[in-house]
Amino acid sequence: PFREEGVFSLLCGKCRFVIFHFCKLFSISVHLQTDKTRTCLLEDGTSYRGSVSVSAYGHSCLRWFKFEWTSEAAKGLGPHNYCRNPDQSLTPWCRVKRGTRIVRELCNISKCPVPKPPAPPAVDTELTCGEMPSQRMNKIVGGAMTSIESQPWVAAIFHRRSGFGCGGSLIAPCWVLTAAHCFPDGENTKIRHLSVYLGKSYINDTDADREQKFTVEQMIIHPKYNNSYGSYNNDIALLKIKSQDGKCAVRTPSVRTVCLPPHLTMLPPGVECSIAGFGKETWHFSQYLKQAKVTLLSESDCKRDPTYARDLTSNMFCAASPTWSTDSCQGDSGGPLVCEVSGRMFVFGVVSWGEGCAKQDKPGVYTRVTNYNNWIAMKTGLPAYAAGVMYPTK
Repeated sequence: PFREEGVFSLLCGKCRFVIFHFCKLFSISVHLQTDKTRTCLLEDGTSYRGSVSVSAYGHSCLRWFKFEWTSEAAKGLGPHNYCRNPDQSLTPWCRVKRGTRIVRELCNISKCPVPKPPAPPAVDTELTCGEMPSQRMNKIVGGAMTSIESQPWVAAIFHRRSGFGCGGSLIAPCWVLTAAHCFPDGENTKIRHLSVYLGKSYINDTDADREQKFTVEQMIIHPKYNNSYGSYNNDIALLKIKSQDGKCAVRTPSVRTVCLPPHLTMLPPGVECSIAGFGKETWHFSQYLKQAKVTLLSESDCKRDPTYARDLTSNMFCAASPTWSTDSCQGDSGGPLVCEVSGRMFVFGVVSWGEGCAKQDKPGVYTRVTNYNNWIAMKTGLPAYAAGVMYPTK
C-alpha cells in the first residue's frame, strides 16, 4: 500500500525512514531464514540444512559430535548425522563406517530449482580460450576432487563397449586434442563407437545442465606414431566432434576451450602446472574429476632412470611433484597438462606414459604439444588457434 507516490507524499520524513528500514530488515530476515532452512543443493551445498543421512553409496552417516566438529552450528553441524559441507568440499558429505574404517563419502542431494543465467556467447574463439570461470579447487594420484568448472576444457572419451577410456582437451569448439595410444586399433578404430563428453564432473553420472555429448566425425592420429616397439613418440591425436544436431561445443561455465601455446614454446623447469582426469587411483577409475599440481622437470632430471633415458625423445617432457606424491595415472591418458600464463591456461602437454604412478624418480611423461602446432593447423584448418595468438609476446 505504500508504493503509491501519493501515499508516500503524505508521510513525514521520519515515518518514511522507519518504513524503509523495516522493509530492508524484513527482506534480510527472509534471506537468512532461507539459508538456515535450505533443504536442496545450491552450488556446493554449504547452505544445505536438510535431513539426508545416508551417503551416495547407501551407507548410514555417523553423528557429527563423534568427531572434531562439536559446536559449529553456523556450518550446520551438531548432534545429528545429516549430510553437510562445512569445509567447502565438492558437495555435502558425511563420515560412514566401512568395515573397520571410518571414511568420508559424498551425499546425493537434490538440486535447488534456480533460474538459469543469461545465455553466454555461443562459442569460444581463439581470443577467448583459456579463461577460467572458476579458480576454486575442492585423482589423478594424490590430487583432489574438483568441479569441471576449474578445468572446463577436459573431455571424457568413451567407447560403446568398454566404457570410459581416455581424457582429452577441447582446443577449438569442434576439436579435441588427445593421445594416439588411446586408440590401439589406430586408423581401424570404429569412430561410430566413440562418444565424447564435455562438462563432465562425474564419470558415472549425467548432469544435463552442464554436460554436452558428441559423436566423433573424424579421428586423426599422427602419421609418425607407431607403438609396435613400445615407443610413445608422436603420441598425439585429434578428434573432430559434433552434437546430435550437427553443432560444435557451446561455450558455458563448464565447457570452454584451452589455449595452445605458440610453436616450440616451452616453460622452464620448476614451473608449476596442473593435470586433470578420471584416471585410476588404485585398481579402478575415479568416479570424480580430479586435478593435481605438478612441476616441470629438466631433461637431465627426467633421464635419471635408465628406462626414461632410453625412451625419452625431443617430442616429450616430464613433470612430477617435488615429493613424488601426485602424478597422472592409467585413464588420465590423453588429458591435459595446463600452465597459467598471464591469467590464461595453455595446454603444453598431453598425458602419454610413465613407469607406474607417483613413484620416486619415475615422473609422468607428456607429449610436447608445441612441437605439433603446424600439424594441428594443417589438420584442423584453424591456423589462428594453432598459432597461439593469446600467448604474451613479452
